[in-house]
Amino acid sequence: MKRDVGKAKKKDRPVYSVADNVLFLLKRIRRESPVLLVFMGIESIFSVAGPVAGIWLPKVAVELAQERASLTQIAVQLGGVGGIMALSMALSSMAGQGKYMKQNNLRYLYRKELFMASLYCEYAQIESLEGQRRYARAWKTLDDGDFSGCTVMCNQVVNLLVNLGGFVIYSGIISTLDVRAMVLLLGLSLISLLAMRGANAWEFRHKDQEAALAGKLNYIEWTARDAQYGKDIRLYGMGSWLLRLQDQVLGSWTKLSHKIRNRYFAAGAVNAAALFFRDGLVYAYLIGSAAAGKVTAPDFVLYFGAVTGFSAYVGKMVNNLNDLHRSNLMMNDMRAFPDSAALEERQGEQRKQGEEKDVSIDFEHVIFSYPVPPGDEKAEPVLKDFNLSIRGGEKVALVGVNGAGKTTVVKLLCGFYQPDEGRILINGRDLRDFSRQERYALFSTVFQDIYIPPFTVAENVSMKPGADTDMERVVQCLRQAGLYEKICEYPEGIHSYMLKAVHDGIVLSGGEQQKLLMARALYKDAPVLVLDEPTAALDPIAESETYESFHRLTSRQPSAGHVGTSGGTSGRNNFPGDQESGAGQQSPSGKKTAIYISHRLASTRFCDRIVLLEDGRVKEEGSHQELMEKDGAYARMYEIQSQYYRRDAQEGEEVQGK
Repeated sequence: MKRDVGKAKKKDRPVYSVADNVLFLLKRIRRESPVLLVFMGIESIFSVAGPVAGIWLPKVAVELAQERASLTQIAVQLGGVGGIMALSMALSSMAGQGKYMKQNNLRYLYRKELFMASLYCEYAQIESLEGQRRYARAWKTLDDGDFSGCTVMCNQVVNLLVNLGGFVIYSGIISTLDVRAMVLLLGLSLISLLAMRGANAWEFRHKDQEAALAGKLNYIEWTARDAQYGKDIRLYGMGSWLLRLQDQVLGSWTKLSHKIRNRYFAAGAVNAAALFFRDGLVYAYLIGSAAAGKVTAPDFVLYFGAVTGFSAYVGKMVNNLNDLHRSNLMMNDMRAFPDSAALEERQGEQRKQGEEKDVSIDFEHVIFSYPVPPGDEKAEPVLKDFNLSIRGGEKVALVGVNGAGKTTVVKLLCGFYQPDEGRILINGRDLRDFSRQERYALFSTVFQDIYIPPFTVAENVSMKPGADTDMERVVQCLRQAGLYEKICEYPEGIHSYMLKAVHDGIVLSGGEQQKLLMARALYKDAPVLVLDEPTAALDPIAESETYESFHRLTSRQPSAGHVGTSGGTSGRNNFPGDQESGAGQQSPSGKKTAIYISHRLASTRFCDRIVLLEDGRVKEEGSHQELMEKDGAYARMYEIQSQYYRRDAQEGEEVQGK
């Protein structure tokens, strides 16, 4: 079965025309902020009315002077035109201020939607290089304040209406003088428009290069100020190296910026030349007509103001259309990530969490390869005709060398990626038919990567706000994970904030952080448990004890009295949950399907079945004893690892003897 939209092929970046994006923006404004539409309309109308009154005022003044009008006539006519001009300017300014605040709110709304899209899009999209570039471009255009795509387009829609209105009115005035003058103005203005659009197009053809340089620069600066890397940077003297890298990236960015500015400079020179010939020729014609007596003094003043205003409006329209083109490209960037995220949304019949019991898992002829950058050759499949069946409640270990495909199996099982071919069944139902919410509800996972946000300990266990967290359950899970006594050492206990990025919070050791993640998995209480080498930071003995303790917690049936037994608690990595945890409390754990991943074979001997992966396929499978008796690849790997452990133990005994 071929995969549909999840993965390998690079989706073309969504491209919308100016009209598409303008309609999209106006519909959104009408739905989210209709007052903004009112402000835009008021500003559009009165931004034209004011200048028109302004060029009419001198004509009226000259006519009144020629007619030797009375003071009353002068006051009425000039006051009327001046009042219209003043009122128009006041209303236009008021609408512009109101529009500005509403535009900010609209931009914040888009930023929220982009953030939500990054949280709920398919994992494959946010992990891919193309997805990261789309997000970076979208965020950049929303993070530019007044120069953000939606704000610029909103302003340019108003400017376009104003300029079109002024263009129509002034064209009508100039056409009464000579149509050829208007044609000349339009022709030379078109040259300016094409020159500026060429500069815009060149800049946006290099946006990906600019985004890549920005990403490198942000990484260097972020790494330099991150306390997590500060120790290595100082001990290994990396400061000068990072500084050189920053200089290199800044140099490349400066060169690109200079190239962009040079193209705009050339376009500006073309625009200046066109402006000189455009206005100069028309003014010369107007002055000649006045000298020949073809134009009266009041009309000369009106035409002169109309030509000046027309030239200004045409110049503004050139800039307006260029800015509209630029804003359209930015709007495409802004919409690309959320739109592609929406395309990858899968819907399915909603089921309640916990409805699936004794979950069985079947991989049937699965082939999978990771996406490659556009233009690269097709990647070699990581999984090749992969087949594996896991019974409900079975404890299975996936082992093998690095690159064998163990973590890839987990990513596919969790739905982060979709197979190129084949299918994955959960209790006989194709995983593609699950909605994203019910798919994620199936799994409690502990990965190698540690994610601890700066929330309280309790919130880090429940992964919910404090008001929605069952504190008794948190305590119980921390007991089971062997971390509760450590947390009690802090004055605020489970309400202590973590990390020092936002709060002056607590910082746990690597092993303690892993236990916190295990408590998190216990709290979720999903029917399938996945441990993807979460104890890699621990020594082999500690890892083995941790896995076995987790195995006990997830193998027994829940009981209302107390959790677990009193046996098996002598190891240094004991889980206090294996002892008495308080009457009346019920364990959040029960008999679950569990998948353990480890490259340390001794840690998974307790599993019902061990599956050895090699080159994207199942090489061997069976219990630890069966595989050792088979004397195959697993037995050889186990023997090699055991030699290291025995040698370390022997050397330790010799040191103690001395």
